[in-house]
Amino acid sequence: MNYLVSFFFLITTLMGENIYATFDVVALKEANLALTTSGVVKTLRVDVGSRVKQGDILLEIDNDNLVAGVNLAKESLKKASIEEQFARQTYERYKKVESVIDAQLMDQNTLVYQKSSAVLGEAKAQLRYQNTLVEKTRLRAPFSGVISQRNVQLGDGVGGGSIPLFKLISDGSVKLIIQFDEKYLSRVKQGSSIRYRVDGESQWRSARISKIHPTINPKNRKATAEVLASKIAPGLFGEAYILGQ
Repeated sequence: MNYLVSFFFLITTLMGENIYATFDVVALKEANLALTTSGVVKTLRVDVGSRVKQGDILLEIDNDNLVAGVNLAKESLKKASIEEQFARQTYERYKKVESVIDAQLMDQNTLVYQKSSAVLGEAKAQLRYQNTLVEKTRLRAPFSGVISQRNVQLGDGVGGGSIPLFKLISDGSVKLIIQFDEKYLSRVKQGSSIRYRVDGESQWRSARISKIHPTINPKNRKATAEVLASKIAPGLFGEAYILGQ
């Protein structure tokens, strides 16, 4: 009997003490999305629960005047391209016979070509600028995920960047924000094994710690670590044991 007791204490000492912890489930990535340009919402393409891909337009404010500016810039670019092409062809023809023509005539055609090239460059820059103004009236998804909050309606006046219009979270991948007593911080390492279960479930799952926060929460004197997981809804919580080394 004494042998069995001694053996039990030896095994538990070698294995180390399991550290109790609690956790909250949060999305691996999340973002509060807003517009810096002010205006009235004319197009609303998503709602809570909508799955979006990176780059998808979520919302667009009234931009008819800016779209008209883009069309004008396109016409200016078309005209500048034609004039630059004509000036370049003329310049190239005179360049071939430069040795037998008047130097002043050559200089004049060179100057016309250089000016037309500059005008073409300005037209291209103006079109890029107008497109940028239009793009600022569109709110796009910075990454693929699910819309978890919507704080805007069709026809609302928005802009300025102060009020989030949507909250976007990553779809599928989550992380567990684990909290445990600060006195164990030196014993918990990146890669430490844990067993955890979500509140209300009987199933225990296994994982490894992916990140350890370097600071202690001053309010509850808890240390924090992170664990990557999947197939768990953000907002849930549970308990865990960090396994003794």
